[in-house]
Amino acid sequence: MKNDRTLLYRGVKGVLRCDEAEVVLGIFGFVMSQYRSLQMAAALIARTTHTAIPAVMALARGIWCFAQVRSDGGSGVAWVGRFANERHAIGWLRQLTPELEWREFAFSRPRVSLALPRRGGLRKLRQILRLARRLHRRHEYFKVLRVVELILYYSRFVQLFESANFSMAVTSNHSNPHGIAFNLAARRRGVPVVLVAHGMPVWPVAPLSYDLGVVHCQAAKDIYQRAGCRMHRTIIHGRGQHHVPISVPTHASMAVGVFLSKDTREQRLRLLLESLLNSGSVGRILVRPHPLNLWDGLDAFIEGWHSPKIGLSRERSVFEDVHECDVVFAGNSSIHVEAVTAGRPSCYVHGLDFGPYDLHSFVARGLIWEPPADRPFDPQEAFRFYQRSGWVDRLREFANIDQDVETVGRHVRAAMLELNTSRHPGCDIQAETEHGLPLQA
Repeated sequence: MKNDRTLLYRGVKGVLRCDEAEVVLGIFGFVMSQYRSLQMAAALIARTTHTAIPAVMALARGIWCFAQVRSDGGSGVAWVGRFANERHAIGWLRQLTPELEWREFAFSRPRVSLALPRRGGLRKLRQILRLARRLHRRHEYFKVLRVVELILYYSRFVQLFESANFSMAVTSNHSNPHGIAFNLAARRRGVPVVLVAHGMPVWPVAPLSYDLGVVHCQAAKDIYQRAGCRMHRTIIHGRGQHHVPISVPTHASMAVGVFLSKDTREQRLRLLLESLLNSGSVGRILVRPHPLNLWDGLDAFIEGWHSPKIGLSRERSVFEDVHECDVVFAGNSSIHVEAVTAGRPSCYVHGLDFGPYDLHSFVARGLIWEPPADRPFDPQEAFRFYQRSGWVDRLREFANIDQDVETVGRHVRAAMLELNTSRHPGCDIQAETEHGLPLQA
């Protein structure tokens, strides 16, 4: 099927494009450093690069991805949320539209029956195997894995979309294999696609199409447009209910929040905590892990300080933790936006994670203050930064403080109910799309 080949080809190009991001490379290296099993697998791949073994391993991983996805069937709104932050974002939409039938494409223990090839399956697996070998000659192995995952996820999602008459497809992921594959499979069946973002997009972004995009802020909308994403309608998340003016506490002992990314640099965190503990103005430090924390040693690291001033956040919302703090410190994290929206000065810490400097351009665009590295932290200096003329207008680029979540929710609900009755007649691939076979990529 021509459209099928075109979609997959664009999907492969999209995931390879996303994986060029420096932050992705940094996270990959961090994960490799955390797990002995991955290091052993990498050593095997390095020794067998010119054999079929790495491609076979990639194919096995892809089959595992295919076999772990399932659905209870039925019609309604198909949705996929592999990670906690995706599920949380989609959960808000489900609350807005309780009258819709929501059908999850769930991830669970793989079914052996699903892993068995169907008619023509062996031929397709041999094609994927050849593709994996060709890609491995030009790309790092983790990119080969991601491409194979994308292809097998796509095959499984197509099966599920063909098994029922879905009226809409909802996702919160636009860059990982499962998110791209879900989008493409829905488009193949002519099902309207909704993206509800859970944070700032990281450049580069896969150029996908959406009928509705509920995005983080105006700056995020600009990134999607620059990447070539097509959004028929865009709505920006409302932050007005959380917005209060920036204030600096007058009491002598401050509560400081350190909000971590998923890929924390231990040594940089250690230096930051030492600096805060040595500050006479800091009385308590709350460390909040990322919802997808990849550092297994975080608990032991915090316990090793044996300091009553340092605590670890557990099972609380991000705004609960923000409101507990007088000042927030973070690296390449959207938490900066949440903090300053809630009236808490936020400080950018370079090197706290494996991403590049100022990943989201918060510092470069004048939204977030970066404390000077050559002198102790001064709360009054932070206060002066956030009292600058025009700073609130800068905030509006990164947070919709003029509308609250209820107002935006009404717009989102109306748009979704409209989409639910407007299933597309077929795939919307444009004539300018490249029409090569994905196996020739």
